[in-house]
Amino acid sequence: MDYAEGWYTGDAERMKRALHPDFIKRALTRDPTSGESTTRRATTFANMVAWTREGEGKAFAGETVYEVRVLVVFRDIAAVRCLSAEYVDHLHLTRFDDGWKIVNVLWQLREGEMPPN
Repeated sequence: MDYAEGWYTGDAERMKRALHPDFIKRALTRDPTSGESTTRRATTFANMVAWTREGEGKAFAGETVYEVRVLVVFRDIAAVRCLSAEYVDHLHLTRFDDGWKIVNVLWQLREGEMPPN
């Protein structure tokens, strides 16, 4: 899968192939003081491609075991879960003329909480 493998190998071209230009990625987190749920600042197509190119995912190179499970497909839309050592990603994909593209991702850390930003 270009999304996960691109991230962990630092292959920005694979990441570009996986994402729709309108891609958006959000994380749910809890404020450590109030316990209130909030979403972190959204990640865009440009962010993901740049961070992949910079090798952000390579920091976990020894832990690149992941599981991709298609949850549901209906005509030209699908929901997929991608589990890795550090993340749980829920992906929404749409089939375009050039193939399936990820449009939305909701994610959380498998353990702990990301600080709000």
